[in-house]
Amino acid sequence: MAPERGKLIAFRADRMGGRLIALLNTLRFARSHDLPFVVHWRDSDGLGDGTELFHPDFVRDHFIDKPTYQAMKAKATAIGTVIHSPDRARFLSHLEGGMHVLLDPPFDVLRLPFEDEAEVARTFRAVVEELPLNPVLARHLATLRERLRDGRRTVAYHIRRGDLTSDMRAMNRAWPNKFVPDEFFETHIRANLEGDGTRTVLFSDNASVLERYTGMFPDLLTFARIADTSELTEVQRDALELFAMSLSDLIVAPPSSAFSSTAKTIGGGDFRDVESEITPEARHAALDLLADRLRDEPHLFANEGEIGQYLVYACEHLVKTGRRGQFVETARRHIEGGLNIAFVHAMTLREMFFDGQYQQICDLRPAIDRGFVAFQRSFAQVALYHGLALLMLGRREAGLEQIISAFWHEPVEGEINALAGLLRAQGDFDEGNFWITDPEIERLFPNRFIVDHVRNFYSAAVEAGVLRFDKMVPTNRVMVWEWPDFTRSDLRSHYKFRGHFRTILKILERRDWTPAYRPHSDSFTGMIALREGDLDRARQMLGAAVAARPDVAIFHKRLAELHHETGDHAAALAAMDAAIALAPGASILRAMRGLFQWRAGDAAGAAETLVALVDEGRLRFPSVLFLAADAARDAGRPEDAVRILEQALRLAPLNWRKQCDLAQMKADLGDREGARRVLDWTLQWADDHPPLVMLNTDLMVEAGQIDQAVTRLERLMVRHPDKAQYARRHKKLIRMAPKAQGRKKAGERT
Repeated sequence: MAPERGKLIAFRADRMGGRLIALLNTLRFARSHDLPFVVHWRDSDGLGDGTELFHPDFVRDHFIDKPTYQAMKAKATAIGTVIHSPDRARFLSHLEGGMHVLLDPPFDVLRLPFEDEAEVARTFRAVVEELPLNPVLARHLATLRERLRDGRRTVAYHIRRGDLTSDMRAMNRAWPNKFVPDEFFETHIRANLEGDGTRTVLFSDNASVLERYTGMFPDLLTFARIADTSELTEVQRDALELFAMSLSDLIVAPPSSAFSSTAKTIGGGDFRDVESEITPEARHAALDLLADRLRDEPHLFANEGEIGQYLVYACEHLVKTGRRGQFVETARRHIEGGLNIAFVHAMTLREMFFDGQYQQICDLRPAIDRGFVAFQRSFAQVALYHGLALLMLGRREAGLEQIISAFWHEPVEGEINALAGLLRAQGDFDEGNFWITDPEIERLFPNRFIVDHVRNFYSAAVEAGVLRFDKMVPTNRVMVWEWPDFTRSDLRSHYKFRGHFRTILKILERRDWTPAYRPHSDSFTGMIALREGDLDRARQMLGAAVAARPDVAIFHKRLAELHHETGDHAAALAAMDAAIALAPGASILRAMRGLFQWRAGDAAGAAETLVALVDEGRLRFPSVLFLAADAARDAGRPEDAVRILEQALRLAPLNWRKQCDLAQMKADLGDREGARRVLDWTLQWADDHPPLVMLNTDLMVEAGQIDQAVTRLERLMVRHPDKAQYARRHKKLIRMAPKAQGRKKAGERT
């Protein structure tokens, strides 16, 4: 019996435009190659479960739930790997044996190298025309097509705001290709508003933008004036707006908005980037005005999110024109005033470092930590520049600890990875306080961009003698592959999904090795095979390397991983002990042994190993501290667990699960106020995680604050209507409230 062919999976964790283009590409591939497909339409971001947009039969036959999607994704290859298939047979090979292909493109029509461009375009057009829409939405779209295809030219402007300036997670990232200053659009419309022969329609997800522009330009139309959407849901209205934009002859929009880009792709009309359409002189004048407003008139901006996005433009403009100090002063004043935007913190510290404001960076850090929100990349950059400032001030240990934190959060980020290599090369990072690997293998993966990184980021530190750049600098990529259990997230599954390990294996297969290097290549290849899941190959090569060179510690560590993976706990610990005996100063080997002990259920042994290691004070990777705290908790040592977890969360505060663990342990130890402080800080940015909210309301109820708990839940139910736990807890507390009030009144009478 032939093995089952896999499926195409359409999924993109995005809003309307990105999701639709991913779905349409999937339908195009399915039609061109006669392939089955499924769709995971995440029920979040206010986009519902798909039934408001698509025909019920289509949803029933092709949509899958989250558990099904997660199971299929575990056996899927990313389209980024598949897209380079040189022929149809190679493309279809990715679907053999029940494997799947995940399609998640945010833009454009995807095409394989062997496909005919014209045929792909025709098939995509047919997919768009036959898209099985919800009947109500389809009827409104037919009416809209009649109205807009009346022979008149239609020009659409798309001003993107919405979640970029209001959603907690979106506003904490910079979106310079999606958020374009009003000044640019105003300049373009004023210069290009066409006469009576053309209808010009402004599309925006922000009511104040529509009001402002129609006030300035009375001839502008809005979507509300060309379509009656009174019968539609909000999701259907957004979809109809996108299709309306697709019917335009010309779209003027930000360069990277998935909404307007999808409209362009669906409709096939002309597309212009608004920034590239205005003159350099007009752009300069608009940005000067913007910078002055940010400095002198912050009340003119709608909210913090808008200020954050505008500061991106101000930074680029002021730095480019020699006014870095003005930007730093403006941004610092906003941060000290309470601006709580993650990327602004990172951007400001970067420019302060380049401006030589080292002590000022240290002084500003407490204001940042007061309410830091979301996104580990920004946090890593804050830690990076804070660490560099400390090094420049001669505070080496504190500086290295911050840089370790930056590296742990983003170990493959270019400038962070390069800095770790520089510090390793000069001996600041060594086997006692950093990861280890095989230097023979590291030479195969040189750091090709180290000169650029030093020039762009670290020239001041090199000139000051804080960093030396006089010999080979390790790239650290091999270290990241070596220690996936101690990175911020599971890079092992990420790399496997992207086909990364398979690519490395193919590269290694093509190399010839001299006898002296053969054990090193065997051990490394065996480790990569283990990461890929090829246990037979890993077993043969890892065993051969240890047999040939039993004196190399890292070979034993890799063999221990194989034993651990296959469930041979005793053999894994024996191999780790051999590695530790060969390299007793390598702290991370002891951490790995503690990890194996903990996973095998020996919490007491793991705690003994790990707490002692942490208390030496050398190995400060947050993952090691988290592991030690877990082991201490499970071993019945809550005081040790709390103090170590507090250390870890100072270096990596954005782990909501660990914050919840800390609050729970503090509450269990009787420190209810300490637990409340942890939760109050964490709930600023993680109130969509029920365990935090449940623990928080438990503590409020214990303190007799049922009314406050009810009020908080009501607010969260509005923010997160999909969180059924909040509604259930709210219902329960409402029933409890009258009883509590009765007890309170009885107490007052006595």
